[in-house]
Amino acid sequence: MRSEEEGECREYVSMRLEHLRRVAYLLCQDWHAADDLVSTVLLKLFTSWRKARRADNLDAYVRGMLTNAWLDERRRPWRRERAAASVPERADR
Repeated sequence: MRSEEEGECREYVSMRLEHLRRVAYLLCQDWHAADDLVSTVLLKLFTSWRKARRADNLDAYVRGMLTNAWLDERRRPWRRERAAASVPERADR
């Protein structure tokens, strides 16, 4: 990435960071998870800035990235595990 592209990306992120956090919170309903989600998306945005900056509506493009990252996180197998207060006497079949 060239330095002027990096500067464009940094400027966009600095102007839109709080908005992205709020959108991520609406998806996650948890500020910590929202911050993790935004971090993941910003890394992807930085690495694909050349493609992203050509989008007709950059905000919509990044919101789509947030939604897709959230859905990917929800689909992970470890998310299906639930904590229990006590260990069961025997295993379920």
